[in-house]
Amino acid sequence: MPKFEKYHPILTPHYTFDWLTKARAKDVLAFYQQATPVTETVPTMLTTADRINHTMRDIFHDQKLVWGISRRADDQFIGQAGFDPIDTDQQTATLQVHVIPAAHQPAALAELYTRLTDFGTQELGLTQLTVTLPVTDTIAAQVLTALQFRPTPATATDSITYQLP
Repeated sequence: MPKFEKYHPILTPHYTFDWLTKARAKDVLAFYQQATPVTETVPTMLTTADRINHTMRDIFHDQKLVWGISRRADDQFIGQAGFDPIDTDQQTATLQVHVIPAAHQPAALAELYTRLTDFGTQELGLTQLTVTLPVTDTIAAQVLTALQFRPTPATATDSITYQLP
């Protein structure tokens, strides 16, 4: 398997997946702050830089494969996605897609999940992908169902896990 560090950028018709270090740190900070639950410590520029560096280190050690997502039309950072964790020996990964609320729309999520699912199965040879969503995320649930992901038996009341195949 080639080193994960070679997998960038990845394009879709409307989005670019590239390393988090390619995005403006202030945009990533704003995204992390917006995504942080009120019960957790709000990220700072320093903790954001540390998180980006840690993510990149894990990518270079082939432990995860995560990208920042930008809209191609205006290069606006809209979120983060990737395979975290990933186990290439077992050919399994957890697929994560987190976007700003304005991008959490059926067409955008379909484009992102489709590209990542195809990339994971065809390029990386993954045979099992897992996605865990809040039970309230009906938009992503519909997208995953259309991509042949199936819900697994419930183990939590606030989230649902989907698997492919």
